[in-house]
Amino acid sequence: MRITRRDFLKAAAAAAVAGRLTPSALAALGRTLRGEGHPRVIWLQGAGCDGCAVSFLNSVHFATVDDLLVNTLDVEFQSNLMAAAGDLAVSAAQAAAAQPGYILIIEGAIPTGSAGRYCMAWSNTTMEAAVQTTAPNAAFILAVGSCAAYGGVTAGAPNPTQAQGVGQLLGADARLVNLPGCPCHPDWLVGTVTYLLTNNRVPPLDAHRRPLSYFGVRVHDRCYRRHQQCGQPTFATELGSDGCLEHLGCKGKKTYSDCPMRKWNSRGPGEYGVNWCVGSGGPCLGCVQPTFPDGMSPFFVYSARPEAKD
Repeated sequence: MRITRRDFLKAAAAAAVAGRLTPSALAALGRTLRGEGHPRVIWLQGAGCDGCAVSFLNSVHFATVDDLLVNTLDVEFQSNLMAAAGDLAVSAAQAAAAQPGYILIIEGAIPTGSAGRYCMAWSNTTMEAAVQTTAPNAAFILAVGSCAAYGGVTAGAPNPTQAQGVGQLLGADARLVNLPGCPCHPDWLVGTVTYLLTNNRVPPLDAHRRPLSYFGVRVHDRCYRRHQQCGQPTFATELGSDGCLEHLGCKGKKTYSDCPMRKWNSRGPGEYGVNWCVGSGGPCLGCVQPTFPDGMSPFFVYSARPEAKD
């Protein structure tokens, strides 16, 4: 009977929990099975919905998540994906953070109200404290999803937990790359990690520290709905109808991302997705923008005007 490295690690983790394998022995075993030299990753999850982690699991275009987790990355801590739990998982995060050079991925906003007690990374450690502890030794810091990048929905008014994005908490940091989106597209994350590993530096960024390769062009400028009849713009008067959705609340003119080209739900390696928000008949909500959601509200408008300018 063949057993994969992942299944063997799961079994070893279960043995460790049962007291038959020490955490240090499990860590050594994991390094052996994964192979030395794989880039290390610590992935913390704060105040959010875990949607960006779920999105990452659907990676196909650049690489499948199986290939990434088993053959490419050494994910030391990710509470949704790791076999270990409790003290064993926490010790893995702490041991990894003591060795400089890893990629720190942060998902979810960071509540700072009430001394950070609205969100705990693990027992007796707030998310705020976990970020401040793991950030110093990181080679790069990726704020994945709009909540981590700018506060997002978690920091929406009135924001009783005083949630913040990573940049607000850590200040100006040359290692920081923001990958917003609600959720972040898996290609944006995997493509950025690939760039970091290949070039050992952050990619070219815009003023909001987003990679220009993914967030450099307005959604409106690539949208197929701009011109529908003989090269002349037409405007939809109700959701689901043909034409530009600007009069129904579309934020494509204020939003910078490659969604019209990249789309979602890739069918295979190297292929783009099959659909996206506007393609399904709904307006762009501007979820990658720093002011989302409050600054992009209302998302839907039902009073169509006769004309608009590009």
